[in-house]
Amino acid sequence: MLFTIGHSNRSLEDFMEILRKYNVEILIDVRRWPKSSRYPHFNKENLKKALEQSGIEYLWKEQLGGYRKIGKDVEDIDIGKCFKSEGFRAYAIYILTNERVMEALEDIRRINKIKMIMCSEKFPWNCHRKIISDWFLARGDEVVHLIEKESTIKHKLTTCAEIVKNNLNYK
Repeated sequence: MLFTIGHSNRSLEDFMEILRKYNVEILIDVRRWPKSSRYPHFNKENLKKALEQSGIEYLWKEQLGGYRKIGKDVEDIDIGKCFKSEGFRAYAIYILTNERVMEALEDIRRINKIKMIMCSEKFPWNCHRKIISDWFLARGDEVVHLIEKESTIKHKLTTCAEIVKNNLNYK
């Protein structure tokens, strides 16, 4: 089981309350740049300190960060043409073709704790967490997105995704 969350504009207290409710033991930050000018309590060092004070481990997986660009971060190949957003398409190519990304995802799978990945966007359909979640779903893992304290959404495979022998692909 994997939880996901977007910190959005939450207060630190509200954010920590959600993590405690779901007994999260480790928070995995998948932001490319782990900082927030609007919400400094979500800057890497501030967040790490708050989590540690609550007995929650913090792990930053820089290689899983979003905001990838075709032609800069990835080559334009025949993957993910179904995405209307070039950013999501670039991330789909990135996640499916980068060995460091695959290793980072496998590292997360091996963590035997109640784990949650975090980015900044509140809703997973507006965030690269949806593509990361597709990857975990392809491996047979359950993924639950935490929207609010009492609001969760079980991840469903992106419409244009396909799974063949536990491998994810996008049309």
